Amino acid sequence: MHPKKQSVQLLPRLLTVALAAALWLPAAASAHAVGEDYVFFNFRESSLDGLFEVHFDELREELGLDLPEDEEAARQQLRASAERVQRFILDNFSIGPVGGEPYALRFTGTDLISLPQGTFAQYRFEADTGPLPDQLAVSHRMFHGDDRLHRGLLLIEYNQKTETTYPGEYTAMVFGPSNPEQVLDLTDVPGLIPPRDMVWQGVLHIWIGIDHILFLLALLLPTVLRREENRWQPVERFSQALWNLLKIVTVFTIAHSVTLLLAALGYIDLPSRLVESVIALSIVLVAVNNITGTVRDGSLTIVLVLGLFHGLGFASVMGHLPFRVVDLLRSVVAFNIGVELGQIAIVLVIFPILYLLRERDLYRPLVLQGASAVLILIAGWWFVQRAFALG
Repeated sequence: MHPKKQSVQLLPRLLTVALAAALWLPAAASAHAVGEDYVFFNFRESSLDGLFEVHFDELREELGLDLPEDEEAARQQLRASAERVQRFILDNFSIGPVGGEPYALRFTGTDLISLPQGTFAQYRFEADTGPLPDQLAVSHRMFHGDDRLHRGLLLIEYNQKTETTYPGEYTAMVFGPSNPEQVLDLTDVPGLIPPRDMVWQGVLHIWIGIDHILFLLALLLPTVLRREENRWQPVERFSQALWNLLKIVTVFTIAHSVTLLLAALGYIDLPSRLVESVIALSIVLVAVNNITGTVRDGSLTIVLVLGLFHGLGFASVMGHLPFRVVDLLRSVVAFNIGVELGQIAIVLVIFPILYLLRERDLYRPLVLQGASAVLILIAGWWFVQRAFALG
């Protein structure tokens, strides 16, 4: 076979081999895991009751509890440590009339529940309230600490004010480090996570997802160049660079949007270790191609395939978002819109700079090839870490 044809097929073959090998990797924790806890409420005529659900990982990390994997042993340990955890909850959570004293919560039982998201400790409570006001002040500061992504979810099962029994697990409010104090209007419960909040979660995820940003950067570096006589040359017109950009971003967007939706709806479920390993590998593959320029005609196909795995990476965080709720589709769409907005913001910052630098003599050796080499080293190490569970 001609050497040039061999080189053109190198990356697709490498991708195929890597994906086949990665399929044998066992599942491991996702790099996108986000902590959350749940507070369920029933609002009666003159009382309230409900339960706190706290992930075992939060209790281990925040309070140092030694919770064994065996369910019965863990249940006994939860009951033995219940008073300590309940004191922590009362120190960091309160609900009561706006401008008034918080209600005195009484704990009535401790148990655990195993869910796809993991094992949760349950702490049931009740409180006498007298006639409930229309609005309640809620303070939720549990487990936030230095974790800017931690969320506390307030879910409602029954609301006497509107005589409503809510379907599924109905998320009314989401708390985080930036909004620990909120007011709940029992006459007009917002329900679900407002789409604008899900949009922001999507924006936040792309901005803090350094692997996604580096993959996008690797894709952007050659958009201001053209391949001519086996050499990278600067494009002559802005329209050429813009067309290159639009093709790549469109294919990547379609790919990750499809798998994000399918995975979030439960139609695709791959081990997170596989997904995260391939995401790291995707940066390596694109960066190698930036240096060698071996794949041109099939480059969009590679972006499409790799973009599918990035969608699964986006979906992994959604497995930890509050999707034990109704109307999942609307939340997925809003989250994906946020991802796209975050991606557009990154492109708007990077692409003009690359275009202005494209004709500089140092662009190809320093920006294109030098930056790509750095990306190969970083993402290559990530791949080794993730594929072989090294840290």
